[in-house]
Amino acid sequence: MDPEKRKVLGYKIGDTMTAELATSALQMTLDKHQKPLIIHSDMGSQYTSAEFNIKCQNYGLKHSYSLKGHPYD
Repeated sequence: MDPEKRKVLGYKIGDTMTAELATSALQMTLDKHQKPLIIHSDMGSQYTSAEFNIKCQNYGLKHSYSLKGHPYD
């Protein structure tokens, strides 16, 4: 989500929360929009996975996380 425009930049829908699902949503954002500088997420296993973090590193993105137990911060 772009916080300034309050617009969703990328999304995917699936039956399970997997690293592949989260990574494909990130890729959708990278393909369609100007590259973000920071990706913020909760600490779910799909976002802390090696696959997701490698994707962030490959694009030079900083990944910030919500505090444990505070997914809406």
